[in-house]
Amino acid sequence: MNRKSKILTIIVIINILIGITMSLFCNEINAVSQKISQDVENIDSNKYPGIKEKIEELKKKHPNWNFKILYTGLEWDEVIENEYKGHGSSPRNLVPKLSSYEGEWLCPICGDKAYDSGNWRCASEKAIEYMMDPRNSLNEADLFQFLELSYGQGTIYNKETVKQMLQGSFLEEDKYIDCIMSSCQAYGVSPYYVVARIMQEQGKTGSTLTKGEGYNGNYVGYYNVFNIGASGSTKEKVILNGLAKAQKYGWTSLELSIKGGIEILVQKYIAIGQNTLYFQKFDVENSDGNLYWHQYMQNILAAQNEGTTLRKTYESIGAMEDGFTFVIPVYENMPKTEVSRPNSEKTEYELVRINVTSTLRMRNSPNGTTTVGYLYAGEIAKRLEKATEKVNGTYWDKILKDDGTIGYVARCTYDSESTYKLYLVPVEDESSSDGGNNNTDSGSNSEDNDNNNSDDKDKGDLEINSDSMKLDSNSNIIFVIPGSTVEELIGASGVELMIKKANGEKASESENLGTGYIVDDKYRISVLGDISGDGKISASDYGYIKNHIMQKYSIDGDEYKKAADINKDGKISASDYGYVKNYIMGKGSISF
Repeated sequence: MNRKSKILTIIVIINILIGITMSLFCNEINAVSQKISQDVENIDSNKYPGIKEKIEELKKKHPNWNFKILYTGLEWDEVIENEYKGHGSSPRNLVPKLSSYEGEWLCPICGDKAYDSGNWRCASEKAIEYMMDPRNSLNEADLFQFLELSYGQGTIYNKETVKQMLQGSFLEEDKYIDCIMSSCQAYGVSPYYVVARIMQEQGKTGSTLTKGEGYNGNYVGYYNVFNIGASGSTKEKVILNGLAKAQKYGWTSLELSIKGGIEILVQKYIAIGQNTLYFQKFDVENSDGNLYWHQYMQNILAAQNEGTTLRKTYESIGAMEDGFTFVIPVYENMPKTEVSRPNSEKTEYELVRINVTSTLRMRNSPNGTTTVGYLYAGEIAKRLEKATEKVNGTYWDKILKDDGTIGYVARCTYDSESTYKLYLVPVEDESSSDGGNNNTDSGSNSEDNDNNNSDDKDKGDLEINSDSMKLDSNSNIIFVIPGSTVEELIGASGVELMIKKANGEKASESENLGTGYIVDDKYRISVLGDISGDGKISASDYGYIKNHIMQKYSIDGDEYKKAADINKDGKISASDYGYVKNYIMGKGSISF
């Protein structure tokens, strides 16, 4: 092998190793420290109020029941924020289109928008909080959504019980029941749970996915008992996606669909820690290193409903005193009391106009320190909640922007300020506030500047107040550390900015800033380590620097060259290459 071939081989091997390392690093990015404990006695009631007491009450009535506590290590607010996603496309949580799930059950962002087959709507933040709070289900009626689902768990399974559960259904024949029993034993999962799941998905009569007749002439002869992959914004998409998945797996009979579906349930859920109905609905168990996205169903009621079917099955066979094991999740900084059930009466949200000179800051909590967005002068927004008590000298109302941003906003000036001004003016009552001058300030800059709610800086003289961003006024380049967002730049400047990507498209507030972004057609962004301009530090940036050093590629453009010169010594060298490599591997950081 000649010298050139050896060098090429070494380079290939190095790149493969880097790719493997990056893959491992990325897969662990969501990992948190979690632990399981059977020590109910020593649950800290100050940190997890009400959990210990409710479990002890259940243990008194059912001494054979066993309880495990999963200390998730997850912040309650963070969990709810991550579950409250997918608006407009595919929400993580849906409620049925029924009169009992109106009002506070419905997401104010999506409103009456139909999802899935058209019979579902996006669940509200309050609905998610209510269904996820384990204290609301620590009772005999709802507890079985926490039941461990592995085969056994103190139960001897009876074919006659399964037959009884399937009586009058499309799977009542012995051949289907035998298939369920043998498959569950082979894969190590409760057949009672499997039947409850099928009935939740298909009902007694089944659906288009279980008849083998295809849909509009497509996929004839394929079956999908568990609705695997059956999702979409319309009924047609749901059916076709489900049948396409059945074709992919070769499910040409109900038996093959039953066996294959059970295998998927076990391998993709139970075997990786999602061993309860609750964890299959809400992915807060991270044995696989991931959180939130790996859920079996969008129906927010599914875990509770299937749990009820399980409980009724055990009641019917007189097995309620078996040695069941339940796994109860707890979260950091949970509410002091269990979340109340959403009101099902239809809710009309109040519209308010933003009465400031420039911008009004939206925070993560009443008087919170984290900025989640900005409201602009004259903007119309929805008031979701109107505060009844002051925090730090003012009322903090919960506000929804048209783009879906939700945050807490100061309703008016602070008690310490000499001049009163109402920032959130009801649209139907604008004439009664601030002497009729509700869209502009009368001359005083009173929008709580000391608390960063607004600012009247001249945009022609940009100033940035942030440890993660610096403006070089000589070159008009804004230097940024990796991971900084468009929203953070707007917040650091205190004024409304027009920020575009290098290709001229408008950048959204939630996305990372990338090298080459343009601010107000005057300033350019240079993100340290981001040579590709995608707002991330990855193997491509590593490659750009390496190839520049080896003179195989030239990094052009001041903002791109400065992004590659991470140590700021005026040249692009192996030292900069090392910074990027260590950052990717999680061994170092990049900062000013």
